[in-house]
Amino acid sequence: MPLSTLGYTTDRIAEIADQLFDLHDTQMSKPRVEGGIGGIGGWSRKEILGHLIDSANVNHQRVIESQLSGSIVFTGYAHQEWVTLNNYQAVEWEEIVTLWCAINMQFCTMIEQIPSETLDQVHAEHSYETTAFRELASGEPSTLGYLIEDYFAHLQYHIRQIQGLKPPG
Repeated sequence: MPLSTLGYTTDRIAEIADQLFDLHDTQMSKPRVEGGIGGIGGWSRKEILGHLIDSANVNHQRVIESQLSGSIVFTGYAHQEWVTLNNYQAVEWEEIVTLWCAINMQFCTMIEQIPSETLDQVHAEHSYETTAFRELASGEPSTLGYLIEDYFAHLQYHIRQIQGLKPPG
């Protein structure tokens, strides 16, 4: 089955980064009115993009580990705390955008190299019921490809928040 990145390629990442660079740091620092991620506090757009950097780091590691171990069972991560400890609110907007762009371009380049047999290999055991954006029941078989597609769904959701668009759903 072909992998769906929802159109996110290195070119699309660069295009989004260009759009993000046009946004003003002062606007990106303000907390979002409608509340925060997971109902806890209101993250600013800087913090949301920082969260996407953290997510990219974690998922990059998961994809590599899966290829090395043959498993798609992963531990979660404390995303609220990561955002706090990385203190994205104090970082310049351009610096956050640059880092987000670089790590996602590398992520896209990496996943293009994964053989389809590896992406589509069905695993009876996974951790997507607790670690995925689009949670999947523990008894339902899944693949590494699901993790990657889920990553891009998560990315799309938050990029739309940053751009002030209504997330799909």
